[in-house]
Amino acid sequence: MLFKSFPIPRCLNIEGVGVDLSEVSLRFVRLAPQDGGFKLLDFGEYPLPEGTISLGKIKNPEALKEVLSRFKKEHHIEFVHVSLPESLAYIAEMEILAVKNSEMHESIELQLEEHIPIKVSDAVFDYSVVKEKNKQGDISLVVFAALKDTVASYANVFSEAGIGVLSLETDSNALARAVIPSGSMETSMILDLGRTKTGVYVASHGTVSFASDIDIGEKDILSALKKELNVAQDEANEMLRMLHSGEEPSEKVFKIFSAVVSDLKEEVNKHFIYWQTHRDKSGTKKEPISRIILCGSGSSLFGLAERFSEALKTPADIANVWGNVFSFEKEIPQISFQDSLLYSTAIGLSLYSKK
Repeated sequence: MLFKSFPIPRCLNIEGVGVDLSEVSLRFVRLAPQDGGFKLLDFGEYPLPEGTISLGKIKNPEALKEVLSRFKKEHHIEFVHVSLPESLAYIAEMEILAVKNSEMHESIELQLEEHIPIKVSDAVFDYSVVKEKNKQGDISLVVFAALKDTVASYANVFSEAGIGVLSLETDSNALARAVIPSGSMETSMILDLGRTKTGVYVASHGTVSFASDIDIGEKDILSALKKELNVAQDEANEMLRMLHSGEEPSEKVFKIFSAVVSDLKEEVNKHFIYWQTHRDKSGTKKEPISRIILCGSGSSLFGLAERFSEALKTPADIANVWGNVFSFEKEIPQISFQDSLLYSTAIGLSLYSKK
């Protein structure tokens, strides 16, 4: 969700490039309108020096500015939509009395501190309406908030590199825009399986209202392979590549892989059960999760979607990150399916200005 600290006049038609920042890299996607959909104009990745970003916070702004300056020069970048790490933002479900749109922001401010652990004066926030009126005649919202200083630290580095920030948005909201079919009202669980962790997000009516991280990722598979089979890093990397290829792994590799996946499924299931059984303040149960969507670098691991589907008794599929961008009948992107899963967040960010 947009943090409205950097208002851009709506009369300006400014193209924004989606920039996904992580602790290890900057990935970007640039889209342009075409035939009722979009065309992929440009994409790429820049590695970040170790320690540039840690736990979501920019620790070495000069190193990041150097990368951004090169990015701007090589790809002629002017304006961007940037990801904000989930760990630096807060998500809160709220209900407020029915008010005019012009009074919504002030009404949220009055009770914001009841829902997030920071002062209103220190926060920047935005919101999404989930339901216009519930049984009590209130408006149901999901509010996204972050510290002003945190938002400013990101915006300032880009500004110093000569790049304008149009929006800062949490990873989860950008992902949801990319992987959930436009206009879908169903409740989906998104599993973003990365190198170091797995993001677990639940989106309903097009809005993310639950976000959590599990400290299990591809690094744990590599570590287990190295330890249990007593192999070097290169050999473990090759085994992981094979697990991505779709080919059936050896019995030993599959057993080790399955042990890590079992731990991950157990943790995901805790969040799944919480959502399915949780009730709001009025006692109303959440809409049940009807679909599981896998994305991220680890989503194409051998049989993973099928295993989550079986474990959670819910249909699970690998995301089509281009579903809201173009039809494969009209466009074939110059990027492999597996690599495109790495760009899910950047795609969702780039789609922000097109929504």
